[in-house]
Parts: sequence; structure tokens; C-alpha cells
Amino acid sequence: MLGRIAGAVRFKEPLSFHTSLRIGGPAEFFIVPQDLDDVRHALAFADQEDLPLIVIGGGNNMLVSDRGVMAVVLKLQGVLSRAEFHGDEVVVGGGVALGALIREAASRDLGGLEPLAGIPATVGGALATNAGTREGSIFDFCSAVYYLHPDGTLGELRPTVGAGCDAANAPRGAVFVGCRMQLRRRPHTQIQKDLHVRLKQRKASQPFALASAGYVWKNPTTENADVLVARAGLRGRRINSAEISPKCGNFIVNRGGARAADVVGLMNVTRERVERQTGIVLETGLRMLGFESMFGVESEPFELATAR
Repeated sequence: MLGRIAGAVRFKEPLSFHTSLRIGGPAEFFIVPQDLDDVRHALAFADQEDLPLIVIGGGNNMLVSDRGVMAVVLKLQGVLSRAEFHGDEVVVGGGVALGALIREAASRDLGGLEPLAGIPATVGGALATNAGTREGSIFDFCSAVYYLHPDGTLGELRPTVGAGCDAANAPRGAVFVGCRMQLRRRPHTQIQKDLHVRLKQRKASQPFALASAGYVWKNPTTENADVLVARAGLRGRRINSAEISPKCGNFIVNRGGARAADVVGLMNVTRERVERQTGIVLETGLRMLGFESMFGVESEPFELATAR
């Protein structure tokens, strides 16, 4: 089955090479598909070997255990990392970095995606996690979303305004492989100005210069997670080379050589102290791969999953 895959197939591949935190043990099987048929072969192989399949893009918003994962890990590239522009419309593969797509659209005087600027994700990962801002999720910018069922057949979602379409509308185990977006013509200077303002705001409040995995905690309904961590006096707290960012308490950064165990240690300290002080139990927004169930999420890989 693996011999039918045109893309790269690696064994015991360190996932620290493929995650934004630069942390993670090896994946038993690591596949870089070059087309949809490769994805289908990977799905069939995972099913044949009774292994979970994990799809990653930029490896953002995830923490992989130091021991790694007994799974088939799929990194979308090849034709799935391309964007094709047709007038004001673009067809985008799931492996395209969201930031790269926005910049390419801007170079063509095509706007509309500015609210998504600064989100560290591939298009597929953003679709799988309903990434977005207060102005809407990525589904609000799509006219069609494409995915593969676990059996390899192609499926499609047609988001409509006000219908509340998101990743939950796809079947369990869907692998998001791309989407179609309708953009709009805007003066180049206006697009660049909007992007500059949004990225400046993000850089002012987030530790862009260091390896991190995005927001560690979901915001409780009544409070902001960063504020809770700051009140607990935990900004700047370190365990070895893992540090709760002094700039934003909802980020943990890797200052070089940190291990997953160090990050988990900081998460434990944070969760326990915030709960003791406020009674609020923080729930992580990170995808925990290769761990036991913890922090209010079921660890993966125990099912087909798509990560940013």
C-alpha cells in the first residue's frame, strides 16, 4: 500500500521538525502526499494497519508527546499546497498557509480575507478547527469546502450566510483538502493598510519571535484566559526551556530545547493555580497528541484528526 504513494514516506520521523513549538517525538509513519490519490492510499493504509491517521499542515495549535505517536501522520503538500486564482475566485488546497494565501490575493488586488490575517494555520487546519476572529470563521469566507471521507470518497460542503456551517457539518473523520473562496476587488493600498493594522495588533500582544503553539487555553465565558494567568502571577514562569510568555499568559513558548513534559508541567501549574484562586477550570485549546486524557480534552491519536 505504501509503495503506491508517489510522495515521501518516512518512518520514525521526529514531529519536532513539523510543529510550531518545535517539540514532539517520532511518528511511526510520516507521509507527504503529492495528490488526492496519495491521501486515499494513506487512509487505506491506516485502516489496514488499524492505526489512527493525523493530518497536519503547519503543525500549529498542537502539542506532541515526547514519546511520539503510533499513527500515520499526513502532511499536506503537493497539489494540496497550491492556490489557483480565477478572476475574483480562488480554489485553495488544504496545505496552503493562510498567511501566504492572503498575501498572494493582496498582490492581485483581491481582498476580503483580511480578518483572517495573522492566524497561524494552513487552510485545511483552519477549516478543521473553525479558525477565525470576531468577524467570522474561515467558513464564512468559503463558497465551497472539500473533504475526503475516511473511505476516500470526495465530499463537499456549501456554506451559506447565516447557516452556521462549520467543521461539525462534515462527517466524523473527514480530511479537509481544500476550499473555494469568493474574493472582492479592493484598492491595493487599502488592503495593505488593513493587513498592516491587524498584524501590528497581533504582534503587539503575541510572542511572534519565539516558537509557540498559539493559545494554550480557551477563554472561559466570563473571563479572558490571559488575564486569569496574569492575575495568578504566572507570566514569565519557566520549567526548563518552556516559558509562559511574559507578553501574553495564554502562550507557552519554547526558548530552545524544551520538551513536551516541560509544557505539560506549566499547564498543570497554571490550571491548578487559576482554579484555586478563581474556581474556574481552564480547558485547553491545544490538540494533545500521544497523551492520556487531560486538560478537558481527549488525547489523540485515538481517531482520525486534522490539525493546523
